[in-house]
Amino acid sequence: MKAVIFDMDGVLVDSERQWKLAASDELGRLAPLWTEADSEAIVGLGVVELHEYLERHHAPAPPRVDFLKLCDGLADAVYRERVSLADGLEDLLGALAARGVNVGLASSSPRPWVDLVLERFSLRRHFKALATGDETPGRVKPEPDLYLLAAGRLGADPRDCTAVEDSRYGVAAAKSAGMRCLALRTPDNSAQDLRLADAELTSLRGALGALLGPPA
Repeated sequence: MKAVIFDMDGVLVDSERQWKLAASDELGRLAPLWTEADSEAIVGLGVVELHEYLERHHAPAPPRVDFLKLCDGLADAVYRERVSLADGLEDLLGALAARGVNVGLASSSPRPWVDLVLERFSLRRHFKALATGDETPGRVKPEPDLYLLAAGRLGADPRDCTAVEDSRYGVAAAKSAGMRCLALRTPDNSAQDLRLADAELTSLRGALGALLGPPA
């Protein structure tokens, strides 16, 4: 295994839970019939795809430009004020660096949101490659494009990469890219179908051995 590629939301930070809390009032206003099943269905989607979901299932949706502006405002509060780092993440990133393992990030979130997290928690130095949703419009998770882009920027064959994900869309994207995928299972994603993953983690703490995989 030559590289590890992390998802951001729900993996590096607890943003899936924080998004649910922050957006519940707005989604209730935009979609009065919104349910918990809808909340589970959108985990892992990019913001443009979320707008398309609203259009399909809860029409009429607001104009896309207005919806994206609303989400940018929510993102600023979520990533600057609410999210916390995953337990064990910093130790895990340090251990990967000590072993010369290249680390990348593949997120369906747009680059400005990713930058908020990397800057707030001083994580940028750990990531040799970033791939964000605004770089692959219309081809975010569950499509493989973000993972293929991240692997290419790391100079790694996808077959030599391990992805870390928390959503069914993310797991599907990593597996479609030809990668080994570990799913991070937490109380926040207990309803997600992660069966396509090669294995599940319950924490990033102590996860180095699982990431490195069995000896060759």
